[in-house]
Amino acid sequence: MNTGNTDMFEQAYLEQWLKTTRHYLFADRENLVDATETALLESKLESHGAQDRCISRARGSLLRLLKRTAMQDQNPLHELERAFYFQISFIARHPDIPKRLLGWLSQGGDGRIRRRIQVVIDNYESRLCRIIDQAKHQGLIRAEIEPHTAASFFVGIIQSLALRMNADLRQRERLLREAVEVFALYRAGVVSPSK
Repeated sequence: MNTGNTDMFEQAYLEQWLKTTRHYLFADRENLVDATETALLESKLESHGAQDRCISRARGSLLRLLKRTAMQDQNPLHELERAFYFQISFIARHPDIPKRLLGWLSQGGDGRIRRRIQVVIDNYESRLCRIIDQAKHQGLIRAEIEPHTAASFFVGIIQSLALRMNADLRQRERLLREAVEVFALYRAGVVSPSK
């Protein structure tokens, strides 16, 4: 992945990652108009029913992303990396969903909606925690890493990238580039020196 310096990456690795990410981003064009996007196109997302549907669909998408990554590889670090890139690709395709959910979470409005969003985030975080704990037991990450803290940081990185994203295609390309750099830093912070 890198050439020994933490700030230098092999060009071939970056090109392969960009090719793979573009595939995730632009694959299955006919399926892109899924139920989540349809819910966002409705003009009345401020009703409780529409918010509930949006939250449920976002939760379902997150769970499907994690299941898809788990089925492809038994290496927890690869599973974590795939989860990250699937999530970033989802954000690039649907930039309004995470912004809307995080907006509802941060507003002082309906407590029920905020609790539901927090439950979705907590469930996602707990699944990530299990992946990180599995990597720790296999000796793939440093022994002093606390899985819950690493999972919380992982979610925070995704939220930070999501908040800076808008619908502009150039922003999507920038998001993908930043995601490579940010995940490389995250991975360098948790991976065992021998791995």
